[in-house]
Amino acid sequence: MKKQFTFIILMLCAFAAGAAPTAASLLEQCSAKLFGPPAVSASFTLRTVQGEELSGRIVMARESFRLTSPEFKIWFDGRTQWTALATLKEVNVTEPTAEELLSGNPFAIISGYAGRYNCRLLPQTKGAKPEVREVELTPRNAAASDIRRAVVSIDTRTHWPSRIVVTMASGATASATVSDCRTLPKQPRATFSFKASDLPGYEIVDLR
Repeated sequence: MKKQFTFIILMLCAFAAGAAPTAASLLEQCSAKLFGPPAVSASFTLRTVQGEELSGRIVMARESFRLTSPEFKIWFDGRTQWTALATLKEVNVTEPTAEELLSGNPFAIISGYAGRYNCRLLPQTKGAKPEVREVELTPRNAAASDIRRAVVSIDTRTHWPSRIVVTMASGATASATVSDCRTLPKQPRATFSFKASDLPGYEIVDLR
């Protein structure tokens, strides 16, 4: 399955408008680093489209993830997402779209780009770190996408992402700076599902 996934990514990027083999290779290596191990974790600082700056840590096991920050916590089991807001003391339950997942998981653009985005390698900017290269993703069907453009910065030595910037169709921008990426052993499935006992006293709001 992993070999088939890698082949599909490389083929899609090779035929995408404006894509270059180097861009395809970087995305494939970055994707393999993030989603190949049983699980990974990383620290990040997220600047939301509203201009808020939030710091947290994420644990991922392929499409599932758990995000923890002082302001909110998110669990996603691959289908259902639980978002706990500390200020409101409530947990919103949703089944997010691919675009909506970006608000909680800054890595979702990397895992979900195949077949949905064109990719190309951007020229290095003056003063940029020589080991970091930027790959631009643009939606193939711009009219149906909430995303106008995304830029993923990848460290060519480690193949970990270091920064992700997403521009929405409205023109608003969200970004995540990533650090301290680590591989982890297999995590229990319960890691990515919310239990009422996790946050006693929180109201559960089902928005599905």
